[in-house]
Amino acid sequence: MEKTAQAKLGKKKLTGDQWQKITIIGLILAVCIAFSFLSEAFLTLENLMNILLQMSVVCIMSFGMTIIIINGGVDLSMGVIIAFTGVVAALFVKGGKDGDSTGNIYIGLLLGILAGALIGFINGTVVARFGLAPYIATLGMQLTLKGVTYLISSNSPIYVAPTSDFRLVAQQKLFGFLPLPILYTIFFGLIASFILKKTVLGRHIFAIGSNDEAARLSGINLPVVRTMAYTLGSTFAAIAGVLYAARVNSGNPTAGAGYEGNAVVATVLGGTSMAGGHGSISSAVIGAILMTLLQNGFNLMNVNTNYQMILTGVILIISVVVDRIRREKAMS
Repeated sequence: MEKTAQAKLGKKKLTGDQWQKITIIGLILAVCIAFSFLSEAFLTLENLMNILLQMSVVCIMSFGMTIIIINGGVDLSMGVIIAFTGVVAALFVKGGKDGDSTGNIYIGLLLGILAGALIGFINGTVVARFGLAPYIATLGMQLTLKGVTYLISSNSPIYVAPTSDFRLVAQQKLFGFLPLPILYTIFFGLIASFILKKTVLGRHIFAIGSNDEAARLSGINLPVVRTMAYTLGSTFAAIAGVLYAARVNSGNPTAGAGYEGNAVVATVLGGTSMAGGHGSISSAVIGAILMTLLQNGFNLMNVNTNYQMILTGVILIISVVVDRIRREKAMS
């Protein structure tokens, strides 16, 4: 009996997801080793803290993107949501002229997050109620919101006074060394994971992404769940947006440009299927870590951003192709 059990355990194979996570973790280690030799600044404490800060924005965005992609959609407006919510928060906190800060910072942060949630609700409604393709609906929102952001900011950054506590929301350090955004990332990651794994809404999000017709026949309200998925996704993007604004102590209308691409790459690279119905928050974190390390390392080496964009696009295409091959093997 013992030999039989041992034989079964010995024959147990790793799943495709497990292999992908192991591969990405291996790549993360390889990237760290490579950049540590290529740049003396890579492993300095200052740069490691900078990596963590950069990663926090991508991670929190990726939490939202993961929820939407698992549900069978995608949100191309997330990058602009970063800018829009940051500008909204900064405008309220500023509250006066010449950078005077007379507004309540917590109300400003809340308004920014609610503004992002509203954008997600609109995206979800357009996709779920009117049947528009997610790419078209969210691309339209991206263009519209970009114009609105430039209008309310008068095409220039909204600077908050250096004396304001607004910056402390993202610049303070716990125990004198751990940046608060890292704690925010862990906290919101746990919330996103709880929603997907432990709630009825999370189960319905997976069900619709796997087979929307079967989900409908089982009694799931598709329009409501899809709208909720987009609302949640944009809420996480808004949280990332106001934290980014607090970190730089200003709301910049150009902030977040191209971040939606990074969020999609991080999400898919970690193992979430673009076809929907499959993925996890932990996978998004792994993907976000790798993307942030690559971006940081290339910046230290002064690699042209155009080449970095090319690499990001190539990684996305490869990730989607690998995901498709994996799904075809699973179905055969």
